[in-house]
Amino acid sequence: MKGQCHCGAVQIMVATAPAEVLRCNCSLCRKTGWRGGYWLPDAVTVEAERDALTPYVQGDKMITSWICKTCGCFTHWTPRTASRERMGVNMRMFEPEEWQHLPVRTVDGASY
Repeated sequence: MKGQCHCGAVQIMVATAPAEVLRCNCSLCRKTGWRGGYWLPDAVTVEAERDALTPYVQGDKMITSWICKTCGCFTHWTPRTASRERMGVNMRMFEPEEWQHLPVRTVDGASY
């Protein structure tokens, strides 16, 4: 699967689709429209110019969310204190037909 942000400055590649897509109701996911696919970090390739992405770290400091500086898309996140065995990619960076058939699991991130 190959996806990109709206302007194309950030390209994301993964070899296979995830088993499921997560829909979270925490404030960040709700406000950014995040739909998460999760992989081992070594399974994800992110290509972008060095200054194309802006990091955002929210209050719990568990992850760094990455945002395209040009178009504002939340593209992916990388762990800080969260498990280093997983990173998230916003499935909305891929074409809908590549992921909308996958099962969706809703998680209650607002209660954490």
